[in-house]
Amino acid sequence: MRILIVGAGAVGGYLGGRLVGAGRQVDFLVRPGRAAQLRDTGLRIVDGEQVEKIDASCLTAEGLTGPYDLILLCVKPDALPAVLDDLASGVGQGTVLVPFLNGMRHLDLLTERYGEATLGGVVKIVTQLDANGDIRQLLPGGQMQVGELDGVASDRVAAVAQALAIPDFHVTVLDNIVDAMWSKWVMIATIGAVTSLVRGTISDAAAVEDGAAFATSTLDEAASVAAAARHALSESDYTGYRELVTAAALPLTSSLSRELLAGRITEVENVLGDLINRARAFGLAVPRLEAAALTLRAHNARATSAS
Repeated sequence: MRILIVGAGAVGGYLGGRLVGAGRQVDFLVRPGRAAQLRDTGLRIVDGEQVEKIDASCLTAEGLTGPYDLILLCVKPDALPAVLDDLASGVGQGTVLVPFLNGMRHLDLLTERYGEATLGGVVKIVTQLDANGDIRQLLPGGQMQVGELDGVASDRVAAVAQALAIPDFHVTVLDNIVDAMWSKWVMIATIGAVTSLVRGTISDAAAVEDGAAFATSTLDEAASVAAAARHALSESDYTGYRELVTAAALPLTSSLSRELLAGRITEVENVLGDLINRARAFGLAVPRLEAAALTLRAHNARATSAS
């Protein structure tokens, strides 16, 4: 299977690097600056003191030729409209596109442009892109879930799952992939809101008075939006997330809070802003999510003006 990974950041770079290491045929579609960096230094994955250098095949939009069998979209959602134009020459009649993006609104853009070629996808990894372009592995391995948006089993989903089944990654085909995408959104919105407001870890929040209760109420706000959208969390997901966001000894952060503390632009609109807008449309009150969004929007404004 010929695979194109769009983006070589914390998600795309890590996932693509592991696919290359497992013998898959992978190209990366990246911007010229990132392409030059990868050609010069290679794709570098850092695990503690160990640095793994991977020879990555990098393309820019001008050099892209297709079609590809599988395209994994691993970019920031605000970059997606331009990316959809860039990858057009890589999409053929049998191409399958799997988005590994945060939130949900990217599905509308993808299905409008590429229709039934789009599958649903969820990836769960813990990585970070360093300032020098290295990908820092914070936890080993990861999980991937894929499925048809209409829930019907298909041969192409099975083929995608087989292609993505590599060492240390657990891959599952789901008949309710949209529910899974909503569930992940609830999780990352909750963790992102709590860790951004405390400017620390989940355990930092849990260690102070009313911290665990605040985190639980934030989870309830996010979960209420999913339920109103008819994608309610399963009991097991809710219980697991509640234990996660109230853990007293878990140094867990989020990409939102890490970018905040590093002084970089955060993905607030796709993780929190869109969720808040949907809550308002349903008539739901989400004051904790709104407080976190205000914090991150103010930070983004300062970071933008400083640049």
